[in-house]
Amino acid sequence: MNLPKTVALYARVSSQKQAEEQTIDSQLEAIRNRIANDQFHIEPDFEFCDNGYSGAQLVRPALERLRDLLATSSIDRLYVHSPDRLSRKMAHQAILLEELHKYDCEIVFLNQEGIANSPESNLLIQMQGMIAEYEREKILERTRRGRKYSAAKGNVSVFGRAPYGYRYINKAQGDGSARWEIDPLQSEHVKLIFHWVAEGGCSLSEVARRLAAQSVVTAKGKAEWDRSTIRGILLNPAYYGQAAYGKERLMPRKPGKRSKRGAPVVPRQAKVAKATEPSEQIVISVPAIIDQALFQRAREIMDDNRKRQRERQSGGKYLLSGLVLCGVCGSAYCSRRSGGSKYFYYRCIGTDRHRHEGKEICDNASVKGDEIESLVWSEVCKLLRDPDRLRVELERRRGEPGADAEQLQRMEKTVSELRGRLDRLIDGYETGLLERREFEQRIGPLRERHDREKAALASLRGRASTEIDMASASEVLASLSDSVGEQLADAAFSLRRDLVKLLIERIEIHREEVRLVYKVPPNPFVQGPDNNRGFLQHWLSRAAVPPALQNCVTFMLPHGGKR
Repeated sequence: MNLPKTVALYARVSSQKQAEEQTIDSQLEAIRNRIANDQFHIEPDFEFCDNGYSGAQLVRPALERLRDLLATSSIDRLYVHSPDRLSRKMAHQAILLEELHKYDCEIVFLNQEGIANSPESNLLIQMQGMIAEYEREKILERTRRGRKYSAAKGNVSVFGRAPYGYRYINKAQGDGSARWEIDPLQSEHVKLIFHWVAEGGCSLSEVARRLAAQSVVTAKGKAEWDRSTIRGILLNPAYYGQAAYGKERLMPRKPGKRSKRGAPVVPRQAKVAKATEPSEQIVISVPAIIDQALFQRAREIMDDNRKRQRERQSGGKYLLSGLVLCGVCGSAYCSRRSGGSKYFYYRCIGTDRHRHEGKEICDNASVKGDEIESLVWSEVCKLLRDPDRLRVELERRRGEPGADAEQLQRMEKTVSELRGRLDRLIDGYETGLLERREFEQRIGPLRERHDREKAALASLRGRASTEIDMASASEVLASLSDSVGEQLADAAFSLRRDLVKLLIERIEIHREEVRLVYKVPPNPFVQGPDNNRGFLQHWLSRAAVPPALQNCVTFMLPHGGKR
């Protein structure tokens, strides 16, 4: 008896603009029509769409969920519009096609209808992959060359917009030539900002408070000014008439960093902007709002303020900085010390009113720094002193299908409830029960929590059917334990900090418990000629840890936390 086939589809668009304009709908409609013509039915859970993700990167949220499902042999046929929607890099495309073949999943490209599966068709797919990669690189190269040539000619159209204090006049409005015009109102605010810093020595926070007190709104109409926005104004040479093109360059994103609150777990862009040297920039003359002497004076004051701030913070080093986040709202937990007190706390920044337009978005309690650091360090020491602990624990969990099934059911219920809360919140906004500002404040943390729980659910589903490389994990931990095991008892702060960052993915502080998610790096050592075990070096630049090698430890929240 022939069982009905389980089919899935994958669609993708590259830019955020395409995602906002819903251009992916045309792909979905064409694929659904093809599935219907083939007399198949597709469930909504088997439609995988990546909105605004580049095909040049392999890690994409929907594609990761699809690959997890493929590993369980749950899909018999996958529909994709064309090979370049699957990937725009030939190497990545070959990896994905090999995975499909490995798990007996047939792939159907809509642009190859009528072509039989043969060595010739496989060659055609590979050629299309090469052409797609070549086309992408040529488009980028032509775009860079064209913009650089236009900037050298002094055309402000390469910026596409104007900074605060100017109005951008496009070619249609400017009789064929784009230009910047000084905004009479915003330019006065720019002058105030520079005078407050250059002549009054104000900090960025003080400037933000003064702007709010005078009811000055940002370019986007917000009443609260962010310090990074003010800093960007103070560092922009365009305000004294010398706009710089090429101030930043896209560089590969460093792995291992935790995503910000409200941001997707998998970043949309595989690259981030980094500042370039002044010699690499092209200067374009624009109307000046201030003189260069005032700009330089403000820059000197900012440098002095930054030096004094660093001097005040030189003694404040915290073991868990950058690793702790709130399990309620998803915000970071930052360390705080009151005056010269020897006691310090980790506190959710969601409770800071100045960060969220005068309102708290979270009521999770802070925790004592000494207690939470002591608990986390003791867990790290236990793991290093007993490397087999990870293997034993994972094997125990694997041997308890009832426990995994119960946890899976509980997480599915949580994700379903969060999805329902999101839908009700959106319905409330659409019916006018919620104001826009209140809706935006509540939708961000709720959506981030939903995405985090959904990702954990997908990981749990994949863990239930995917083999974990236990030997590799135990070997890496054993090597690390041999190298630093004798130093754990009296380890210096720098070593403890390195080990915590190396082994811990994140620390989630919930209302009644602390959840510690640790990781096992593939190989944290660099082999040397005089050291068979290697030495700890450049571990931050290593590849991200596979989700299968992550584990979670939960312990009760210590009493004594405070708001």
